[in-house]
Amino acid sequence: MPVADSTVVAVPSSSALNTNVSANPVAASTLTTQIGNSANLNSSLTSSSTPTSAAATTPIAAPAVNQLGLRAQYYQGKDFTNLKWSQIDPNVNFTWGTNAPNSIVPADNFAVRWTGQVQPKYSEAYTFYTRSDDGIRLWVNGQLLIDNWTDHDLIENSGAITLAAGQAYDIKLEYYDSTGGATSQLLWSSPTQAKEIVPASQLFQGISTLAFATGEPAKSANAFVDSIGINTHIRYYDTAYGNYPFIKQSLLDLGVRHIRDGGSDPTWIQRINELGSLGIKSTLVLDPNIGIGPDASYDIKPPGYTVANFVKNLVATGVEAVEILNEFDLFSSIFAYSRNGQPVTGNGWISYVRDFTRDVYIALKSDPATAKIPIIGPSFVYSTSTSAVGDLSQWVDYGNFHPYNNPKNPGDGSLAKDYALRSQAFGTKPLIATEVGYSTGSATSDRPVTEAVQGKYIPRLFLESFNLGVPRTFSYELIDQKADPNNSENNYGLIRSDGTPKPAYTVLKNLIGLLNDPQPAATVTTPVVTTPTPLGALNYSIGGTAQNVHHTLLQKSNGEFYLVLWVEVPSTDQSVSQSVTLNFNTALGQATTYAPSQSIAPVAAYASPTQLTLNVTDAPLVVKLSAPVTAAAAATASLPAATALTPV
Repeated sequence: MPVADSTVVAVPSSSALNTNVSANPVAASTLTTQIGNSANLNSSLTSSSTPTSAAATTPIAAPAVNQLGLRAQYYQGKDFTNLKWSQIDPNVNFTWGTNAPNSIVPADNFAVRWTGQVQPKYSEAYTFYTRSDDGIRLWVNGQLLIDNWTDHDLIENSGAITLAAGQAYDIKLEYYDSTGGATSQLLWSSPTQAKEIVPASQLFQGISTLAFATGEPAKSANAFVDSIGINTHIRYYDTAYGNYPFIKQSLLDLGVRHIRDGGSDPTWIQRINELGSLGIKSTLVLDPNIGIGPDASYDIKPPGYTVANFVKNLVATGVEAVEILNEFDLFSSIFAYSRNGQPVTGNGWISYVRDFTRDVYIALKSDPATAKIPIIGPSFVYSTSTSAVGDLSQWVDYGNFHPYNNPKNPGDGSLAKDYALRSQAFGTKPLIATEVGYSTGSATSDRPVTEAVQGKYIPRLFLESFNLGVPRTFSYELIDQKADPNNSENNYGLIRSDGTPKPAYTVLKNLIGLLNDPQPAATVTTPVVTTPTPLGALNYSIGGTAQNVHHTLLQKSNGEFYLVLWVEVPSTDQSVSQSVTLNFNTALGQATTYAPSQSIAPVAAYASPTQLTLNVTDAPLVVKLSAPVTAAAAATASLPAATALTPV
C-alpha cells in the first residue's frame, strides 16, 4: 500500500507483492548542447542591463559572430582529467545545491571548465564577481582575476580589468565542488553596467571552442529494451489478473521481456512457466508467507518449498532471478512472520532480513543447478532501514530500490538520490528498481497523476533510469487490479481494469517496437541483466532551446542510431514544446522521426541531413539516423528480388 509519511523515501505501492493481499520552458536562446544528457539551468538571479548613469555612452551591440554562451566541460574529480560530458551553457548561473548537474556527473567531487569569449558593452573598467561553493578561478584576456581554489562555503570573490567596448576577450572559468552544496555564478559590473549575471548575449563560444567533440558513445538499443520490466500479480485470481489469457496477450503485445511476481500454487507455477516459454521471464519475489524460503526454520507456509528446490524443479522455465523479501521493514509489522516458532516483532525484522538474505545465497550458490541465478537484495520503505540492516553486499548480486516520487516528474533528481541512499546496504553492487510507477486514481486518492501525464512519465522513467545506469527497472504495474478510482493502489496499471489500454501502455508498446533489437536470449549461464556495450559514436550537437532537454543515444546491431529526446519538466495534460536543432558532423543518409505517444509510424523523413530543427515535447521523440547508402549497397538494392523460381 502507498505510504504517506515523512520518514518514507521511496513511496511504494507496497501491497503489490505482499503475501496477504488477494487481490515555462526557459526562454529560447542559442544554445548548443554536446554530449550531455541535460542542460539544467537553475537561475536564481535575474539579469538587468539598465545603465546606472544617464550620461553613459550608447552600448555597442554584440555582433552575432557565432553561437552564444560558453563551452562547458564537466569532469568527475577536480583535476580535469576525467571528462564526462560537454555542452554550451548560455551563462554561468548554477545553484545545484546537493543535486548533481545531471545523471552522468556525481553530486560531489566534480569540476567544470567554461571557455569562450566575453564582449563588453562599454569602454571602462569592469569588475568580475564569482559566487561559489567550493573552489573557483577566473581568467579574462589571459589575466588571472580570481583565484580561490579551496574548499569553502558560499562566498563572493572579485577582480577588475579594463576592457574596450565591442572587443571580444578570451575568458576561462574553472570550478570544482568537493562535498555538500554546489554553487557557481559569474557576474560583472562597471561604472555604467549594473551588477548582473554576465548574460548570454555577451558570451560567445569563440573560434577556438567551436570544434565538436569526437562523438557521443551510443548505448545498445537491445540493452535499453532489456532494461524494461513490468510488475504483475498473476496469482490475484479475483482481480483483473484472473483473466490470464488477456494478461498473457497484453504482455506479448507490449513486447516486454521481464516481469516481477511471486507465488507458489500450481496454477501460478503453470502460468509463469508458460510465459517463460514465450520469452517473458520472471523475477521471483521470495517470502515465507507465499510458501517459499531458504529452509524450514523460517516457518514457511504451505506448500512449504525451499528456494533451491522450487527454482530448480518447479519454475526453471519461467524464473530468471530471485528477489529477497518485498519491503519487509513495513510488512513485518503488518503481517505475521516467525522463525522457529518465534514471532518477528519490533526490530527483529533486521536480523530476519540479514539471515534470510544470507541463507538464500548459500542455498542457491551451493547448488550447481541454481548457482547462476542472480539474487536481488531486499527492498525497503523507510529511509533509516538501509543503514539499519548493514552491509548485505556479500550475499547479493544486485541491490534493490523502489524510487517512487509520484506525482513528481521522473527527472526531478530523486532517482539518483534514492539510488545513493539505498546503495548503503549493497556496497558497489548495481541496484535494480523492482518497483516504481504512477497511480491514475481520482483527485482524492493518494498522489495521483492523470492518465495523460502517466503516459509521458512512464517512458521517461525508463529512459532516466537507464541513463543513470540502472540495469533493470520494473514499472508498477501491468493492469489496474479493480475499478476503484479512490484507491490509488488499484490504479497504477498501464491498462485499465476493464482491459482498455491507458496512454502509458500505448507509448511503451510503441517505444519497445521502435527500439527492439533482439539478441540471443539470456540463459542461466549468462547474466540475465545485460551490460550496455557502446557500438559506435555519433558526432553531433543539440542546439536551440536545449534547457531541460534530456536525451538517450542508442544504436542497433545494424548500425542505425536512435536518438530519443524529451523535455524533462513537470508535465500536465497540455504539451510542453521547445524548438531544438540537431547539428550533425557525421554523414547521414536519412533521418526519420517518430512520436511513440501517437504511433509507431514515421512522422517525417529527411534525406542526408546536416541540421534538423524539431519541436521536442515532454513526450519522447525518437529520431532514427541511418548511414548513407554505399555504391555497392545501392547496386545490390537495384537488383531484381529473388524468388523461388529465380534465386539470386
